[in-house]
Amino acid sequence: MRLGLSSFIYRYATNPGRTDAPPMDPPTLLRRAYALGVNAVQFSDNLPLHLLPDSALAALRELGGELGVAIEVGAKGLDRPLLERYVELSRFFGSRALRLVLDESDPGRARAALAWLLPHLHEADLPLAIENHGSLPAATLAALVADLGDPLLGFCVDTANNLVLLERPLETVAALAPLARQLHLKDYLVARAPVGYRITGCVLGEGSLDIGAVLDMVQPVERGLDVFLESWMDPAPSWGETLLQEEGWIARCVEQARRWLGTGGEEGPR
Repeated sequence: MRLGLSSFIYRYATNPGRTDAPPMDPPTLLRRAYALGVNAVQFSDNLPLHLLPDSALAALRELGGELGVAIEVGAKGLDRPLLERYVELSRFFGSRALRLVLDESDPGRARAALAWLLPHLHEADLPLAIENHGSLPAATLAALVADLGDPLLGFCVDTANNLVLLERPLETVAALAPLARQLHLKDYLVARAPVGYRITGCVLGEGSLDIGAVLDMVQPVERGLDVFLESWMDPAPSWGETLLQEEGWIARCVEQARRWLGTGGEEGPR
């Protein structure tokens, strides 16, 4: 098992709209991961790798090797030339899997795109980790992959994204866990609002997520899966306060993940 960061855990530091300083770049994210003592970084659509020139990609791969931080590749959407490029990038960085957000609410179109992609995945011997992203219910995603019946297809199981569909996180995880290749671990809180309810993010272990149940179903340690940390955080009044809070949250999330996942395969608290 590897514990890592999704680039989306630095939602504010990587934001191109920052007014205090330039946004965090990929090499800086790798160095932050190294400083936090995690094993991998998954670069997702907030830091899209396909926009980097070849020289920057080569330098990033070299830096990852020097730091001992693996680089995993993520993509979004079903544009065919873009997907071909991300298969190449996954091979270039030696990713264990290509994480993909379908960004498609029509199961038929999603199925057709995945059927087209499969020969490219087989040529590269590259597993695909489809992330539940709130566009399709988990049961629909599971049925779609079961219908295609290809061993390279699996899931990047996100513990909170399908809340937008009013799907309980453990329902989501139960549907996708058998074919999990990666886990996006993030916590949440449901609070009363002046009218109705509001779902917000929080530090891992401080919210409503039943982490023990998630780990029992996915079994990332036993199965040797990658666990990438994410969080949802409301901004503070200023950029400086926001970035300090974000950094603090990330450090606490990493600490909590270590407690739950343990070291050397040992289980965390239940």
